[in-house]
Amino acid sequence: MRRLSVVLAGSALAISAHAVSWVEISETDSGSIFTLDADSIESSDINIIDEHNVENISVSIRRTYPPQLQQTDKKGKKDKKESYIHHSDQQLLISCKDASYYKRAYVNYGTDNKVIKSWQSDKPILTTKDFKITMPKTIGRKVVEQTCERYQQDQ
Repeated sequence: MRRLSVVLAGSALAISAHAVSWVEISETDSGSIFTLDADSIESSDINIIDEHNVENISVSIRRTYPPQLQQTDKKGKKDKKESYIHHSDQQLLISCKDASYYKRAYVNYGTDNKVIKSWQSDKPILTTKDFKITMPKTIGRKVVEQTCERYQQDQ
């Protein structure tokens, strides 16, 4: 079952990876860099059951983490370097109407592009309660705003 999850999440993100045009959105104080794939922005056919005539957009984003220092656990053993996340590719469903998003899938990669962890939503039906409303002046809001802006420009 875990392998199936990895395959499904990887394929969901790989679909948008065929033509990648990464655009930097923001960098955090800790050194994480957020980018979005401008070529992956498209209208979504997923309907939200408690909203009518609201267009949702899907987009792939990437968070690249700063180099992580090797740490030790409680027994003094060094953590395995393979568990360090180099970057995370995520697929979001965005509602421009209320500046909210729903994370559909993600794949975390190590420095050697080896998959560390993946996840894909198993929700067959979504409601507006599944979406996270972004706060002004946050990276989440920047992701939503830039995605909506680019989508409108392409229409």
